[in-house]
Amino acid sequence: MRISLIALALVLIGSAAFAEDKEITVSAGDASLKMTVPKDTEVTKKTGRTILHAKGLWIYLWEVAGAKTVADAVPQAGKIIKSEFVEFAVGETKTIEVAGHEAKHLTGKGAEADDNDPGSADVVIFTDGKHVFAACVHGEKDEAAKERPEFLKVLKSVK
Repeated sequence: MRISLIALALVLIGSAAFAEDKEITVSAGDASLKMTVPKDTEVTKKTGRTILHAKGLWIYLWEVAGAKTVADAVPQAGKIIKSEFVEFAVGETKTIEVAGHEAKHLTGKGAEADDNDPGSADVVIFTDGKHVFAACVHGEKDEAAKERPEFLKVLKSVK
């Protein structure tokens, strides 16, 4: 009986953890992406970008018009995210994988576009093989670093 209760508890815990995420399809420009996000995520379309908001997480997503490769888009990172974050100065670039393709994860400093408060941003430039995208989290001081684990988890789920 005790083993059965322990097994049931483990199943329920596993189910609860699984229930905390949901799969959604997000459109960005002419393309759409499937991804797994926290269950409380709200999706909002604004001019030129899509915003995914969940508790403690704001992800901004753009299709990079005119870019044919990730390498084409990387030098444009500051221009792409300027509606949210300005004066973006890349401090570090890492190669990661998103949607089965090589992507670039840029971290750096700059300022928030709405109030010019100094801050940090993480930008990931990636492709689905047909389109090129930029995704960003940002905030005052080192806020981007706090959102980074969940941000990268969402991006690694992109299909």
